[in-house]
Amino acid sequence: MEAICQRQEYGLTPLEVDVIMCLQEAQGQSKNDLLSAYVKTYSMIEEEAFTQRLKNIYKKFGITGKGHKLPQLHKYLSTKYSQYQNDDVFFSEIGLNYIYPSFPKDAFSAALDDLINAPNLENRQVDILQTFAPNLDDYYEPLIRCIQDGIQIRLLLAWPYSEAAKLREEVLRRYANDSFGSEANIRDYVIANLETLEKIIQHSKQPHLLSIKLYDTLPSLAIYRAGDYMLAAPFLHGSLAINTFQIELNLNAANQLIVQTLQNDFELMWQVARHFSPHPNQNWRNDLKILFVS
Repeated sequence: MEAICQRQEYGLTPLEVDVIMCLQEAQGQSKNDLLSAYVKTYSMIEEEAFTQRLKNIYKKFGITGKGHKLPQLHKYLSTKYSQYQNDDVFFSEIGLNYIYPSFPKDAFSAALDDLINAPNLENRQVDILQTFAPNLDDYYEPLIRCIQDGIQIRLLLAWPYSEAAKLREEVLRRYANDSFGSEANIRDYVIANLETLEKIIQHSKQPHLLSIKLYDTLPSLAIYRAGDYMLAAPFLHGSLAINTFQIELNLNAANQLIVQTLQNDFELMWQVARHFSPHPNQNWRNDLKILFVS
């Protein structure tokens, strides 16, 4: 409802939006009921001032007919809400493009290709947040191409010796609905990811563009980002994040609530994580064990 109120065509003030947000979903709310809800939610206001605010709202929404106007306003907004909720415009404004039943390998590959082939894009970066990335090897060549093309890559993985990794492993073993669960070994899987990244570093002329951090906390969502394209999925008890539904988002959405929240969460995880480089010329496996010890 707030998104509807903020449309430029209505020209509502923030105070007028506050009034509308006090409308009940069910019909039958009187003006006095609305006033009481406003006072309870926001602050005291004189009845005369509240009445004038309502008149302005009626005018801006084109409620000009005879009779009580509050029921007309309620009916109008209910209709708009239903249309808006079921309209593609609503989803596009919040950046939601599509929902996949599982990780769309080809779609993310295409997003990486678009990023590589569009050197003038502002957000030329790749971000991945996972406990471990089961599909990392699928993007071995594209990630090398990204680095060769000057694209910054950031990977956030779980510190394999962390309590978070142990908890995730235990959950998968107990609740996963496929054969993978009984074989779950987060430590080995993260190390396998690091071995893949070691090869990428070895074959890259600009390895400094690949930044790797390990975290010792609990992530909320798995994130795969390529430029303005993002896939996000929850860490469910019964399956790997790549095997559950994936929300496809456009980071240039008009309404930034969802995409900005996810980006902020990634940045917060990035801040609390610690840098780690599986450099080919280092005994990084020993360094890995003591990363969070000191």
